[in-house]
Amino acid sequence: MSAFSFAGQKLDNNLVGSIASLLNAAGVPNLLWGNYLLTVYGVPTIVDGVAFVVPDALLEKGLSTLSGAGFLPCTQGLECPCLGAPQSLSSLAHLHINDELVVSLYRKSEMLWDFPEFDIATDSADIISASDGHLPLASLARGQGRFPAYLSAVRIPTAIRYCEAVINLLCRDHKAPREPYWLAIVTYILEYVDGTEAFHEECLKDGYRQFYTAMKQGDSKMFHHLKTLRDSLVKSNM
Repeated sequence: MSAFSFAGQKLDNNLVGSIASLLNAAGVPNLLWGNYLLTVYGVPTIVDGVAFVVPDALLEKGLSTLSGAGFLPCTQGLECPCLGAPQSLSSLAHLHINDELVVSLYRKSEMLWDFPEFDIATDSADIISASDGHLPLASLARGQGRFPAYLSAVRIPTAIRYCEAVINLLCRDHKAPREPYWLAIVTYILEYVDGTEAFHEECLKDGYRQFYTAMKQGDSKMFHHLKTLRDSLVKSNM
């Protein structure tokens, strides 16, 4: 078991690495998620905490592990200001770093249901280290970029698989309050991640690629492609 304990450390790469290692040591596989992940891909965005996706069956164990390490319980429930607006964009499964920042856990079925199952030792083309050399370095007007090599235990979806996951979420939340949020994320990918070593448009799967390319070109066919993809996902019990 990891000897890490939370004692008010600031939210930075070292704390994120400690959380990932803590979960790993407890047998809870995890992938970085949320706005902190966007900064790793090079997107300049406000960091409102740190989030991880974990296997559904291990969510409670993950929360118990974080609580045991000293992260602060939330006592405000649905009134917690860290849940954001709309509330459904943030996970109810969270603990606090301080009054403004949280550590959130999401079930895989909530965010990455179409993603391969993963465990701590997964060697997959869909998962890379947050310190992978294909990820960007920090640069002016961009996100912080890749983690240092000594934090290689922090794992993330590849940028391509992340883009596909966000498009899935855009389809799932059609006409829901979350829809504009996911569309904004795809826009961030277009603006800041497209064209980097981490992202090659031609690697997107069929359906996703057609929508992405049309959106990139400002082609109104993007709506047709998105509907086609959404209908396909509904038929497959999205």
